[in-house]
Amino acid sequence: MPNTNKIKLITFDAYNTLFKPKGSLSAQYVEEASKYGFQVTREQINTHFGQAYKKQQFKAPFYGLSLGMTPQIWWKELVYATFISSGISRKDLDPKFDQLYHALYTRFTTAEAYSVFPDVLSTLKELKSHGFKMGVISNSDERVIKVIENLKLDIYFDFSIASSLAGCEKPDKAIYDHALKLAGNNVHAQEALHVGDDVDKDYFGASKAGWNSVLLERTKLSYEDFSPAMLADSSIPCHRPKRILTLQDLYPFINTLHGDNHVIDKDDPENHKQAANATN
Repeated sequence: MPNTNKIKLITFDAYNTLFKPKGSLSAQYVEEASKYGFQVTREQINTHFGQAYKKQQFKAPFYGLSLGMTPQIWWKELVYATFISSGISRKDLDPKFDQLYHALYTRFTTAEAYSVFPDVLSTLKELKSHGFKMGVISNSDERVIKVIENLKLDIYFDFSIASSLAGCEKPDKAIYDHALKLAGNNVHAQEALHVGDDVDKDYFGASKAGWNSVLLERTKLSYEDFSPAMLADSSIPCHRPKRILTLQDLYPFINTLHGDNHVIDKDDPENHKQAANATN
């Protein structure tokens, strides 16, 4: 029987947990577009990128993998729709779009496009020094793995999971089970903790998979720093999740779990009340 009051594995969401677009996503789109002679404003990108994202998610969920699409094709359709809706004519856009799209797609694999939150490195170093296994579980395409490498965060992680490569995505239990397999046979769900900013996919997804979980409540990104989690429809249960406001609070939070005699059963209504009281 596993030692359920000791955390052995900690996994993190990627975007808006470890890093975010540098400056703003819209500014980066405007900059790349200008290199090809297209004049759009940040306001236009802000408005139309979000709208195009929602439409693409509805039309082809999970990168359209079940429809035979690839993430690169999925994003290409989304980016094209964003620029067309922003007022660029098809006649002008079509001859240069492949080059523009390639530049954008490549840019968002690099450190140029992202900034690491200031509480990340110190937290990862602290956790590493205490011997925790660590990983990333991200609902994203394969580029997230290269982003983590280019931001030099990979040295802290034992594995990184991109949902498009895993064939499943949060909150599906399968992706959390996959993480346990990568962590090794000596790690059980009760000994794992997931940290992320999406209440459904990260917090309750991990909880339903039998993991411990905590919600990272960073200031929500504006459309200037677009995050897909902003557009997710939430079916939040009646109780409030355990939460932290910064990753600097993570190790102290883990110590509270270690101080318990058991892992809280988050499906127990009585424990819902206790969890809510703990965060008030």
